[in-house]
Amino acid sequence: MSSRFATERHLAIDPDNKFLWRMNRRRLEAEALWDAVHATAGTINLKMGGRPVVPPLAEDEIAALREKWQWPITADPAEHTRRGLYILVLRNFRFPMFEVFDAPVTSTSCPQRDVTTVAPQALWTLNSPSVYRQAEQLAARVSKEAGGEPDEFVAHLWQIALGRPITEQEQAEAIALLESFKTELEADQSALAKVCLAVYNLNEFAFVD
Repeated sequence: MSSRFATERHLAIDPDNKFLWRMNRRRLEAEALWDAVHATAGTINLKMGGRPVVPPLAEDEIAALREKWQWPITADPAEHTRRGLYILVLRNFRFPMFEVFDAPVTSTSCPQRDVTTVAPQALWTLNSPSVYRQAEQLAARVSKEAGGEPDEFVAHLWQIALGRPITEQEQAEAIALLESFKTELEADQSALAKVCLAVYNLNEFAFVD
C-alpha cells in the first residue's frame, strides 16, 4: 500500500512501519532516475538487449578520466537515451550521474546500495547539460500537447512529470516562475525549459511514496 494512504489510526499502531503495512518513501535509484527524466521528456529509447551504451560526458566529467579512450562514446546518438541499465559499467570509472546518486563502486562487492542525500545531487540535476537538454525536450513535448497558454502548459507538465493534477497554489507559483524567466530570457522556449528543469529538481519527481 502506498504511504499516501496512511491514516492516523494506522500510524498510532505502527508509526515505524515495522509490520510493513505501507510502503516506505524512497528515492529512485540512479538508473531509474535516468529513465524517469528521459521518459518524461519523450526521448527514452526502449530498445531491448544489445551492447552496452556509452553516452557522451560533459567536459568536466571527461577530465575525470585517465584517458579519453576509457569512455568510447557510442556512435549512434539514438542509443544515448536508452534505459540506464544498459549504460556501460567500468571497474575504474562510474558514470558521473550514477556515482552522484549512489551507484555502487564496481571494484568491490556491494550487498546493498547506500542512500545519501547530499548537495552534489541537487547541483547535478540543476546544472547538468544533459538534464537541461532533456528539460528542453520536455518543454517542447508539453507545448505541442497542451498548447502555449501558461496555465495549460504547467497543468500538463505536472501530469507528465508528477503524475497528478496541479494545485491552484502550485499553478500560480509555476506561472509566476515562468513569467520571471520570460523577463530574464529572450526566448519563450528557454523560459519553458527552465520551468521544466525546476520540476526535475522537485523531491516529488525523484521520490516514490
